[in-house]
Amino acid sequence: MMKKITRIGITGGIGSGKSLVSGLIEENGFKVLRSDIIAKELITKDENLKKKVIKTFGTNAVISGRLNTKFLAEKIFSSKKNVEKINAIVHPPTIKRIEELINIEASKSKIIFVESALIYEAKIQKMFDYIILVYSDPKLRIERVVKRDKVEEADVLKRMKFQSEDEKKKGKADFVIENNSTLENLKNNTAFVLGFINSLTD
Repeated sequence: MMKKITRIGITGGIGSGKSLVSGLIEENGFKVLRSDIIAKELITKDENLKKKVIKTFGTNAVISGRLNTKFLAEKIFSSKKNVEKINAIVHPPTIKRIEELINIEASKSKIIFVESALIYEAKIQKMFDYIILVYSDPKLRIERVVKRDKVEEADVLKRMKFQSEDEKKKGKADFVIENNSTLENLKNNTAFVLGFINSLTD
């Protein structure tokens, strides 16, 4: 009989620091599945998925077998319709793969984390026992992404437009990790939430 594994989603808007929190959780010995990495791997390996992306967004979408992320970002975030198109292609196989990986992990872990920016937008919150929202002020998020991706502020705002406001997600999430201060503060906030989750699953 398969052991019950506690599933915890990690979400937050672009530039909120959810990948940083995922890294801190991994440092504490937990397994974190990162949905964006899983999605990219699936498209790279699955010829049918690759063909669907090329058919939908053009031959420049994939170069030498790899996703042309800069080109795709420009295409996808130009309209709501394009966001819906890529989600329809990528979400179903990604969710299926995450379920497979959770089942594999169930034999050796009691808790597994899944990082996904679009838990609420994709309406997959029922997949999880608990959801952590990594929250940062919008101004800080924009500054981080401009610096990280070397893009214009307008490009970041365009992408933010297609994600639900984190203020609204605060009321839906089970835990909120604030990331508006120092890395030390973020580590402390993450450790506090992890301690609480551990006590719930003992």
